[in-house]
Amino acid sequence: MSIRTLVDMAIDEDRWARCLWVPSEHWTAFCDELGRQPNRVGVIVYRNKTIREGEPYSEITTQRPD
Repeated sequence: MSIRTLVDMAIDEDRWARCLWVPSEHWTAFCDELGRQPNRVGVIVYRNKTIREGEPYSEITTQRPD
């Protein structure tokens, strides 16, 4: 399953979340699948959500990873 599919599933599961964190080891693949790069503050807006790079080896989450 691709990282974009996993991000889509996470967005669908929590539609009210404003932000989503993608583990850093998947960040480059996610950017490549979208054909986009992060903006100046390091985020990608995708499906009206702010997508950020999270901690390494963390889960795709709508809560700020610790």
